[in-house]
Amino acid sequence: MQDVTPRRPTTTPWAAPQFSAVERAFQEMHASGEEIGSAVCVYLHGEPVVDLWGGCMEPERRRPWQHDTMVSTFSACKAMVALCLLHLIDNGRAGLEDPVVAHWPEFAQQDRHAKSQVTLRHLLEHTAGLPTARTNRPGDVYNWDRMIAALQRAPLIWPAGSRTAYHAVTFGHLVGEVVRRISGQMPSAYFDRHFAGPLGLDYTMRFLPENGPRTARCDGYDWKVRLRCGVMSYLLPPLGGWKMQYFRPCGSRYHPDTAPWRSAEAPAITGFGTARDLARVYAMLGNGGMLDGARVLSPEMAAQIAGLSGRPAIVDELGTGTRARIGLGLFFNLGPIADLGPNPNSFGHCGMGGTTSFCDPDAGIGFGYVCNHLYQPTRADTSIIGDRALRLIDAAYASLR
Repeated sequence: MQDVTPRRPTTTPWAAPQFSAVERAFQEMHASGEEIGSAVCVYLHGEPVVDLWGGCMEPERRRPWQHDTMVSTFSACKAMVALCLLHLIDNGRAGLEDPVVAHWPEFAQQDRHAKSQVTLRHLLEHTAGLPTARTNRPGDVYNWDRMIAALQRAPLIWPAGSRTAYHAVTFGHLVGEVVRRISGQMPSAYFDRHFAGPLGLDYTMRFLPENGPRTARCDGYDWKVRLRCGVMSYLLPPLGGWKMQYFRPCGSRYHPDTAPWRSAEAPAITGFGTARDLARVYAMLGNGGMLDGARVLSPEMAAQIAGLSGRPAIVDELGTGTRARIGLGLFFNLGPIADLGPNPNSFGHCGMGGTTSFCDPDAGIGFGYVCNHLYQPTRADTSIIGDRALRLIDAAYASLR
Protein backbone atom coordinates (compact mmCIF):
# COMPACT_ATOMS: atom_id res chain seq x y z
CA MET A 1 0.00 0.00 0.00
CA GLN A 2 1.19 3.52 -0.77
CA ASP A 3 2.10 6.08 1.84
CA VAL A 4 -0.91 7.79 3.44
CA THR A 5 1.07 9.73 6.05
CA PRO A 6 -1.04 12.79 6.86
CA ARG A 7 0.28 16.33 7.08
CA ARG A 8 -0.93 19.40 8.89
CA PRO A 9 -2.61 22.06 6.72
CA THR A 10 -0.09 24.14 4.79
CA THR A 11 -0.09 27.05 2.34
CA THR A 12 0.71 24.68 -0.53
CA PRO A 13 -1.93 22.35 -2.02
CA TRP A 14 -1.14 18.70 -1.44
CA ALA A 15 -2.49 15.17 -1.38
CA ALA A 16 -1.04 12.06 0.23
CA PRO A 17 0.36 9.77 -2.51
CA GLN A 18 -2.43 7.22 -2.13
CA PHE A 19 -4.94 9.98 -2.90
CA SER A 20 -3.28 11.21 -6.08
CA ALA A 21 -6.48 10.25 -7.96
CA VAL A 22 -8.31 13.04 -6.10
CA GLU A 23 -5.61 15.50 -7.14
CA ARG A 24 -5.87 14.38 -10.79
CA ALA A 25 -9.67 14.69 -10.79
CA PHE A 26 -9.43 18.13 -9.19
CA GLN A 27 -6.86 19.34 -11.73
CA GLU A 28 -8.90 17.96 -14.63
CA MET A 29 -11.99 19.91 -13.55
CA HIS A 30 -9.98 23.11 -13.49
CA ALA A 31 -8.23 22.39 -16.79
CA SER A 32 -11.59 21.73 -18.48
CA GLY A 33 -12.98 25.11 -17.42
CA GLU A 34 -15.67 23.60 -15.19
CA GLU A 35 -14.46 25.63 -12.23
CA ILE A 36 -13.74 29.27 -11.52
CA GLY A 37 -12.29 28.56 -8.09
CA SER A 38 -12.76 25.66 -5.69
CA ALA A 39 -11.22 23.63 -2.89
CA VAL A 40 -11.50 20.09 -1.59
CA CYS A 41 -10.30 18.57 1.67
CA VAL A 42 -10.43 14.99 2.89
CA TYR A 43 -9.74 13.66 6.37
CA LEU A 44 -9.13 9.97 7.04
CA HIS A 45 -9.51 8.69 10.60
CA GLY A 46 -9.13 12.20 11.98
CA GLU A 47 -6.09 13.21 9.92
CA PRO A 48 -5.90 15.29 6.70
CA VAL A 49 -4.91 13.38 3.56
CA VAL A 50 -6.07 15.82 0.86
CA ASP A 51 -6.01 19.64 0.98
CA LEU A 52 -6.34 21.16 -2.50
CA TRP A 53 -7.41 24.50 -3.92
CA GLY A 54 -7.14 26.23 -7.24
CA GLY A 55 -8.60 28.66 -9.74
CA CYS A 56 -9.69 32.21 -9.02
CA MET A 57 -11.62 34.08 -6.37
CA GLU A 58 -14.00 35.89 -8.69
CA PRO A 59 -15.74 35.37 -12.05
CA GLU A 60 -13.40 37.95 -13.62
CA ARG A 61 -10.50 35.60 -12.75
CA ARG A 62 -8.20 38.29 -11.36
CA ARG A 63 -7.03 36.85 -8.02
CA PRO A 64 -5.89 33.27 -7.41
CA TRP A 65 -7.70 31.15 -4.86
CA GLN A 66 -5.54 30.88 -1.72
CA HIS A 67 -5.21 28.37 1.12
CA ASP A 68 -7.39 30.56 3.34
CA THR A 69 -9.94 31.72 0.74
CA MET A 70 -13.43 31.63 2.20
CA VAL A 71 -16.64 31.27 0.21
CA SER A 72 -20.37 30.95 0.79
CA THR A 73 -21.37 27.42 1.75
CA PHE A 74 -25.12 28.04 1.35
CA SER A 75 -27.22 25.29 3.00
CA ALA A 76 -24.21 23.42 4.37
CA CYS A 77 -24.57 26.03 7.12
CA LYS A 78 -27.76 24.30 8.26
CA ALA A 79 -25.64 21.50 9.70
CA MET A 80 -23.72 24.02 11.79
CA VAL A 81 -26.76 25.59 13.42
CA ALA A 82 -28.14 22.09 14.00
CA LEU A 83 -24.90 21.19 15.79
CA CYS A 84 -25.33 24.22 18.05
CA LEU A 85 -28.72 22.95 19.20
CA LEU A 86 -27.41 19.41 19.56
CA HIS A 87 -24.52 20.74 21.67
CA LEU A 88 -27.03 22.35 24.04
CA ILE A 89 -28.95 19.08 24.22
CA ASP A 90 -25.71 17.21 24.78
CA ASN A 91 -25.00 19.45 27.76
CA GLY A 92 -28.40 18.87 29.34
CA ARG A 93 -29.88 22.27 28.61
CA ALA A 94 -32.67 20.90 26.42
CA GLY A 95 -34.11 17.61 25.17
CA LEU A 96 -34.97 16.43 21.69
CA GLU A 97 -38.59 15.85 22.68
CA ASP A 98 -38.96 19.25 24.35
CA PRO A 99 -41.78 21.34 22.86
CA VAL A 100 -40.37 24.41 21.14
CA VAL A 101 -42.65 26.57 23.30
CA ALA A 102 -40.82 25.35 26.42
CA HIS A 103 -37.86 27.45 25.29
CA TRP A 104 -39.56 29.93 22.96
CA PRO A 105 -43.08 30.63 24.28
CA GLU A 106 -43.94 33.20 21.60
CA PHE A 107 -43.45 30.56 18.91
CA ALA A 108 -47.12 29.66 19.42
CA GLN A 109 -48.35 33.24 19.27
CA GLN A 110 -50.91 32.01 16.72
CA ASP A 111 -52.24 28.50 16.06
CA ARG A 112 -51.39 27.80 19.70
CA HIS A 113 -52.61 24.23 20.03
CA ALA A 114 -50.92 22.92 16.87
CA LYS A 115 -47.67 24.80 17.39
CA SER A 116 -47.45 23.64 21.00
CA GLN A 117 -47.00 20.12 19.62
CA VAL A 118 -43.84 21.02 17.68
CA THR A 119 -40.71 19.59 19.29
CA LEU A 120 -37.02 20.26 18.83
CA ARG A 121 -36.77 16.94 16.99
CA HIS A 122 -39.41 18.14 14.51
CA LEU A 123 -37.34 21.26 13.81
CA LEU A 124 -34.18 19.24 13.18
CA GLU A 125 -35.91 16.63 11.02
CA HIS A 126 -37.74 19.13 8.79
CA THR A 127 -41.14 17.89 10.00
CA ALA A 128 -42.19 21.00 11.94
CA GLY A 129 -44.80 22.05 9.37
CA LEU A 130 -43.26 25.47 8.67
CA PRO A 131 -41.21 25.08 5.48
CA THR A 132 -42.76 28.38 4.39
CA ALA A 133 -44.99 31.07 5.85
CA ARG A 134 -47.45 33.52 4.33
CA THR A 135 -46.68 35.91 7.17
CA ASN A 136 -43.27 36.71 5.69
CA ARG A 137 -42.51 39.77 3.59
CA PRO A 138 -39.82 39.95 0.91
CA GLY A 139 -36.47 40.65 2.54
CA ASP A 140 -37.40 39.22 5.95
CA VAL A 141 -34.69 36.55 5.72
CA TYR A 142 -32.06 39.26 6.21
CA ASN A 143 -33.69 40.72 9.33
CA TRP A 144 -33.65 38.43 12.37
CA ASP A 145 -36.42 40.15 14.33
CA ARG A 146 -38.80 40.39 11.37
CA MET A 147 -38.23 36.76 10.39
CA ILE A 148 -38.79 35.54 13.95
CA ALA A 149 -41.93 37.65 14.33
CA ALA A 150 -43.30 36.24 11.07
CA LEU A 151 -42.64 32.66 12.18
CA GLN A 152 -44.36 33.33 15.51
CA ARG A 153 -47.50 34.51 13.70
CA ALA A 154 -47.47 31.75 11.10
CA PRO A 155 -49.89 28.81 11.41
CA LEU A 156 -48.55 25.36 10.67
CA ILE A 157 -49.13 24.15 7.12
CA TRP A 158 -49.81 20.65 8.48
CA PRO A 159 -49.52 19.00 11.92
CA ALA A 160 -46.00 18.55 13.22
CA GLY A 161 -44.53 15.17 12.39
CA SER A 162 -47.11 14.32 9.75
CA ARG A 163 -45.09 15.28 6.67
CA THR A 164 -41.50 15.99 5.71
CA ALA A 165 -40.62 19.11 3.72
CA TYR A 166 -37.20 20.70 3.49
CA HIS A 167 -37.32 23.94 5.50
CA ALA A 168 -34.98 25.58 3.00
CA VAL A 169 -35.20 29.15 4.25
CA THR A 170 -36.91 28.86 7.66
CA PHE A 171 -34.70 26.14 9.20
CA GLY A 172 -31.91 28.46 10.34
CA HIS A 173 -34.21 30.88 12.11
CA LEU A 174 -36.35 28.18 13.72
CA VAL A 175 -33.40 26.24 15.10
CA GLY A 176 -31.31 29.36 15.64
CA GLU A 177 -33.93 31.13 17.74
CA VAL A 178 -34.13 28.13 20.06
CA VAL A 179 -30.33 28.30 20.39
CA ARG A 180 -30.59 32.00 21.17
CA ARG A 181 -33.38 31.55 23.72
CA ILE A 182 -31.52 28.81 25.62
CA SER A 183 -27.98 30.17 25.44
CA GLY A 184 -28.53 33.92 25.26
CA GLN A 185 -26.23 34.02 22.22
CA MET A 186 -26.89 34.35 18.53
CA PRO A 187 -26.11 31.08 16.73
CA SER A 188 -22.99 32.52 15.10
CA ALA A 189 -21.53 33.48 18.48
CA TYR A 190 -22.45 30.10 19.97
CA PHE A 191 -20.83 28.24 17.07
CA ASP A 192 -17.70 30.36 17.32
CA ARG A 193 -17.29 29.62 21.02
CA HIS A 194 -18.14 25.93 21.08
CA PHE A 195 -17.03 24.70 17.65
CA ALA A 196 -14.91 27.14 15.65
CA GLY A 197 -12.65 28.02 18.58
CA PRO A 198 -11.95 24.51 19.92
CA LEU A 199 -11.59 22.98 16.44
CA GLY A 200 -9.54 25.83 14.97
CA LEU A 201 -12.09 26.53 12.26
CA ASP A 202 -12.11 29.48 9.91
CA TYR A 203 -15.86 29.03 9.50
CA THR A 204 -18.35 31.76 10.39
CA MET A 205 -22.13 31.49 10.34
CA ARG A 206 -22.39 35.03 9.05
CA PHE A 207 -20.16 37.17 6.87
CA LEU A 208 -17.52 39.18 8.76
CA PRO A 209 -16.30 42.35 7.02
CA GLU A 210 -12.70 41.71 8.09
CA ASN A 211 -12.78 38.54 5.98
CA GLY A 212 -13.87 40.45 2.89
CA PRO A 213 -10.46 40.56 1.15
CA ARG A 214 -10.14 36.76 1.30
CA THR A 215 -13.77 35.89 0.56
CA ALA A 216 -14.44 34.62 -2.95
CA ARG A 217 -17.27 36.05 -5.02
CA CYS A 218 -19.68 33.67 -6.72
CA ASP A 219 -21.04 33.80 -10.23
CA GLY A 220 -24.65 33.38 -11.29
CA TYR A 221 -25.91 36.81 -10.30
CA ASP A 222 -27.10 38.46 -13.49
CA TRP A 223 -30.33 40.20 -14.44
CA LYS A 224 -32.02 36.88 -15.18
CA VAL A 225 -31.33 35.63 -11.66
CA ARG A 226 -32.49 38.89 -10.11
CA LEU A 227 -35.66 38.74 -12.19
CA ARG A 228 -36.30 35.13 -11.21
CA CYS A 229 -35.76 35.89 -7.53
CA GLY A 230 -38.05 38.89 -7.78
CA VAL A 231 -40.79 36.83 -9.39
CA MET A 232 -40.49 34.11 -6.72
CA SER A 233 -40.55 36.67 -3.88
CA TYR A 234 -43.15 39.15 -5.09
CA LEU A 235 -45.36 37.70 -7.84
CA LEU A 236 -45.77 33.98 -7.17
CA PRO A 237 -46.63 33.94 -3.42
CA PRO A 238 -50.11 35.51 -3.78
CA LEU A 239 -51.02 33.11 -6.58
CA GLY A 240 -50.64 29.64 -5.12
CA GLY A 241 -50.15 27.18 -2.29
CA TRP A 242 -47.37 26.73 0.21
CA LYS A 243 -44.68 25.90 -2.34
CA MET A 244 -45.19 29.29 -3.94
CA GLN A 245 -44.15 30.86 -0.62
CA TYR A 246 -40.72 29.18 -0.47
CA PHE A 247 -38.67 32.21 -1.49
CA ARG A 248 -41.10 34.90 -0.35
CA PRO A 249 -38.75 36.18 2.42
CA CYS A 250 -35.70 36.27 0.14
CA GLY A 251 -36.30 39.23 -2.16
CA SER A 252 -34.60 39.89 -5.48
CA ARG A 253 -31.06 40.14 -4.01
CA TYR A 254 -30.78 36.51 -2.96
CA HIS A 255 -27.08 35.97 -3.62
CA PRO A 256 -24.04 35.78 -1.30
CA ASP A 257 -22.28 38.72 -2.97
CA THR A 258 -25.05 41.19 -2.12
CA ALA A 259 -25.04 43.64 0.78
CA PRO A 260 -28.22 42.21 2.39
CA TRP A 261 -26.76 38.68 2.45
CA ARG A 262 -23.42 39.91 3.81
CA SER A 263 -25.03 41.93 6.58
CA ALA A 264 -27.40 39.22 7.83
CA GLU A 265 -27.36 36.22 10.08
CA ALA A 266 -29.62 33.64 8.48
CA PRO A 267 -28.18 30.28 9.55
CA ALA A 268 -29.93 28.34 6.81
CA ILE A 269 -27.72 30.03 4.22
CA THR A 270 -25.19 32.62 5.44
CA GLY A 271 -22.20 30.48 6.44
CA PHE A 272 -18.76 31.26 4.98
CA GLY A 273 -15.71 29.06 5.23
CA THR A 274 -13.23 26.75 3.55
CA ALA A 275 -13.37 23.13 2.42
CA ARG A 276 -10.91 22.41 5.23
CA ASP A 277 -13.39 23.70 7.83
CA LEU A 278 -16.18 21.51 6.54
CA ALA A 279 -13.95 18.44 6.44
CA ARG A 280 -12.75 19.06 10.00
CA VAL A 281 -16.31 19.30 11.34
CA TYR A 282 -17.22 15.96 9.78
CA ALA A 283 -13.91 14.39 10.80
CA MET A 284 -14.85 15.36 14.37
CA LEU A 285 -18.24 13.70 14.02
CA GLY A 286 -16.63 10.57 12.62
CA ASN A 287 -14.14 10.55 15.48
CA GLY A 288 -16.72 10.37 18.25
CA GLY A 289 -17.08 14.12 18.80
CA MET A 290 -13.37 14.84 19.19
CA LEU A 291 -10.57 16.06 16.90
CA ASP A 292 -6.92 16.91 17.60
CA GLY A 293 -7.50 16.52 21.32
CA ALA A 294 -10.49 18.90 21.42
CA ARG A 295 -13.75 17.27 22.49
CA VAL A 296 -16.81 19.26 21.42
CA LEU A 297 -19.51 16.57 21.61
CA SER A 298 -19.87 13.53 23.80
CA PRO A 299 -19.34 10.11 22.20
CA GLU A 300 -23.01 9.42 22.90
CA MET A 301 -24.21 12.50 21.01
CA ALA A 302 -21.82 11.81 18.13
CA ALA A 303 -23.23 8.28 17.93
CA GLN A 304 -26.79 9.63 18.00
CA ILE A 305 -26.03 12.05 15.16
CA ALA A 306 -24.52 9.17 13.18
CA GLY A 307 -27.74 7.22 13.67
CA LEU A 308 -26.06 4.29 15.40
CA SER A 309 -29.24 3.56 17.36
CA GLY A 310 -31.31 3.49 14.17
CA ARG A 311 -30.71 5.28 10.91
CA PRO A 312 -33.56 7.25 9.30
CA ALA A 313 -35.95 5.64 6.86
CA ILE A 314 -36.58 6.92 3.35
CA VAL A 315 -39.37 9.51 3.24
CA ASP A 316 -41.05 11.55 0.54
CA GLU A 317 -39.55 15.01 0.89
CA LEU A 318 -42.23 17.40 -0.36
CA GLY A 319 -40.09 20.53 -0.70
CA THR A 320 -37.83 19.29 -3.48
CA GLY A 321 -40.13 16.51 -4.61
CA THR A 322 -37.47 13.87 -4.00
CA ARG A 323 -36.92 11.07 -1.51
CA ALA A 324 -34.63 11.62 1.44
CA ARG A 325 -33.27 10.19 4.69
CA ILE A 326 -33.13 12.95 7.27
CA GLY A 327 -31.44 12.69 10.63
CA LEU A 328 -30.86 15.32 13.32
CA GLY A 329 -30.33 18.30 11.06
CA LEU A 330 -28.24 16.29 8.60
CA PHE A 331 -29.11 14.21 5.56
CA PHE A 332 -28.13 10.57 5.24
CA ASN A 333 -26.84 9.32 1.92
CA LEU A 334 -29.52 9.25 -0.77
CA GLY A 335 -29.32 11.11 -4.06
CA PRO A 336 -30.09 13.55 -5.45
CA ILE A 337 -30.40 15.70 -2.34
CA ALA A 338 -27.49 13.99 -0.53
CA ASP A 339 -25.25 12.09 -2.94
CA LEU A 340 -22.46 11.20 -0.54
CA GLY A 341 -20.53 8.31 -2.02
CA PRO A 342 -21.00 4.54 -1.85
CA ASN A 343 -21.75 4.09 1.86
CA PRO A 344 -25.44 4.37 2.88
CA ASN A 345 -24.33 5.30 6.41
CA SER A 346 -22.67 8.55 5.27
CA PHE A 347 -24.37 11.73 6.42
CA GLY A 348 -23.82 15.44 5.89
CA HIS A 349 -25.22 18.48 4.11
CA CYS A 350 -24.91 19.97 0.63
CA GLY A 351 -25.40 23.56 -0.44
CA MET A 352 -26.79 25.34 -3.46
CA GLY A 353 -24.38 25.49 -6.37
CA GLY A 354 -22.27 22.48 -5.42
CA THR A 355 -20.97 22.71 -1.83
CA THR A 356 -20.77 19.20 -0.37
CA SER A 357 -19.73 18.07 3.10
CA PHE A 358 -20.16 14.78 4.89
CA CYS A 359 -18.90 12.12 7.26
CA ASP A 360 -18.54 8.43 6.41
CA PRO A 361 -18.26 6.86 9.87
CA ASP A 362 -17.45 3.42 8.47
CA ALA A 363 -14.58 4.46 6.20
CA GLY A 364 -13.43 7.18 8.62
CA ILE A 365 -13.81 9.99 6.06
CA GLY A 366 -14.55 13.66 6.62
CA PHE A 367 -15.07 15.46 3.30
CA GLY A 368 -15.51 19.09 2.25
CA TYR A 369 -15.83 20.71 -1.19
CA VAL A 370 -16.60 24.37 -1.93
CA CYS A 371 -16.76 26.39 -5.14
CA ASN A 372 -17.71 29.78 -6.55
CA HIS A 373 -19.02 28.59 -9.91
CA LEU A 374 -22.59 27.78 -8.97
CA TYR A 375 -24.15 24.83 -10.71
CA GLN A 376 -27.44 25.68 -12.42
CA PRO A 377 -29.88 22.86 -13.31
CA THR A 378 -30.84 22.58 -16.97
CA ARG A 379 -33.44 20.59 -18.85
CA ALA A 380 -30.74 18.11 -19.78
CA ASP A 381 -29.28 17.88 -16.26
CA THR A 382 -31.78 18.48 -13.47
CA SER A 383 -29.58 17.33 -10.59
CA ILE A 384 -29.61 19.65 -7.61
CA ILE A 385 -25.90 20.49 -7.23
CA GLY A 386 -24.18 18.89 -10.23
CA ASP A 387 -21.55 16.15 -10.13
CA ARG A 388 -18.24 17.92 -9.47
CA ALA A 389 -18.07 16.93 -5.81
CA LEU A 390 -19.24 13.43 -6.65
CA ARG A 391 -16.31 12.93 -9.01
CA LEU A 392 -13.91 13.91 -6.24
CA ILE A 393 -15.73 11.62 -3.81
CA ASP A 394 -15.46 8.74 -6.27
CA ALA A 395 -11.73 9.38 -6.62
CA ALA A 396 -11.30 9.37 -2.84
CA TYR A 397 -13.04 6.03 -2.45
CA ALA A 398 -11.11 4.58 -5.39
CA SER A 399 -7.95 5.62 -3.55
CA LEU A 400 -9.08 3.71 -0.47
CA ARG A 401 -9.62 0.58 -2.53
